[in-house]
Amino acid sequence: MEDALAPQKYVGWLSAHAGFNPRSQRHSDVLSGFIMEDLRALAPHISRDLSQGATRLQRNGDVKTLTTFRNIDFVLADVMVDGPLHQVRLSIEHKSIMAAHGKARKNRLGDIYAYVNHVHNHHAQAIAAVTMVINTSPVYVNPDSFAQKIERTQLSPDAWARLIRDTVRIFSDIPLRERPDEPNDQPEALAIMLVDYDGSGPARLIADPPAPQPGDPCHITEFYRRIVALYDARF
Repeated sequence: MEDALAPQKYVGWLSAHAGFNPRSQRHSDVLSGFIMEDLRALAPHISRDLSQGATRLQRNGDVKTLTTFRNIDFVLADVMVDGPLHQVRLSIEHKSIMAAHGKARKNRLGDIYAYVNHVHNHHAQAIAAVTMVINTSPVYVNPDSFAQKIERTQLSPDAWARLIRDTVRIFSDIPLRERPDEPNDQPEALAIMLVDYDGSGPARLIADPPAPQPGDPCHITEFYRRIVALYDARF
């Protein structure tokens, strides 16, 4: 899994497109594309099923249950779109925390549990994965006009470092699901990516702790390893 390139490509894209808007779907679409490139290279069965037309990638795909639907960033589904509810094989939802870590991380945690629960209600065998981009810059400014006059609480460097570590810990502590009979709100795979981005200048991928290290459950290589192993076992 050494060839996991999506994080580096995504940070390069951020640097080339100044003004990250966390509400923009464009950024999620770009990350989905980079992840799909990685999966085609790293997951022979996923690549085979796509090439043979057994599955297709949907960006912003509607995933249905018996009572409702939810729009999800990345959906790898059976081509028989109007078929039974078990059409989704793999879904990935992209989440980010760019600022206001104390408040945003609670909201993102709730978002993750709701999304994962929905996917597993759709089909217990479906693989529900999550990417979590966490910004380490204390000076990030949202490009939206409403954010320009928001006064930010200034923390000391040590306090800010603790806040980032706590944010990483909250998401890395999420249990990962191995079997379909485990709790519905547990994702099968979760990748945490740390970036240093002020919203206007170049972005930088953070590789040192508190970013997950190779072998950690939330490192991008382990994220892919889990997806590949579970896809091979279930489909």
